[in-house]
Amino acid sequence: MPRECTVCGHPERDAIEDAFIDGTPKRRIAAQYGVSEQAVRRHIREHLPALLSLARDAERAARADSLLDRIEALQSRTEAALLRVEGTDNYPAIFRGISELRSNLELVGEITKELSRTPTLNVHLHPEWLELRAVIVQALEPHREAREAVLGAIRSVGDGR
Repeated sequence: MPRECTVCGHPERDAIEDAFIDGTPKRRIAAQYGVSEQAVRRHIREHLPALLSLARDAERAARADSLLDRIEALQSRTEAALLRVEGTDNYPAIFRGISELRSNLELVGEITKELSRTPTLNVHLHPEWLELRAVIVQALEPHREAREAVLGAIRSVGDGR
């Protein structure tokens, strides 16, 4: 049965971690909080990376929320400006406002992951794959069992064209 981490169970765990992050030597942390230096080292090595990763993810989410809030505020201002010119004959301003609204919506979609600009490649339709597949099948022609196994494997991961 693994030993329980004495730092994780310490009532001043946050202070111990903060001291390490602030650059306090491990020996001084151990003495100050009544734990062994080895316990501090083990905790930092085994538990702190996961905690720092969670903190980094939370910080990124907060930045994204802040950015999203700012873009949504910009969107509201853009909509208000467009409403002011819509009843006029100022068509360049109207179309510019529409363009800005669209750009803002694209940004919101990218931040919220509702819009992805990552290209999709359908390998099974790619001419080089089709040529390679034909070469493989032809090379396996004398080896009927291997040929059928390869074709079965190909069909199991795609539509087998």
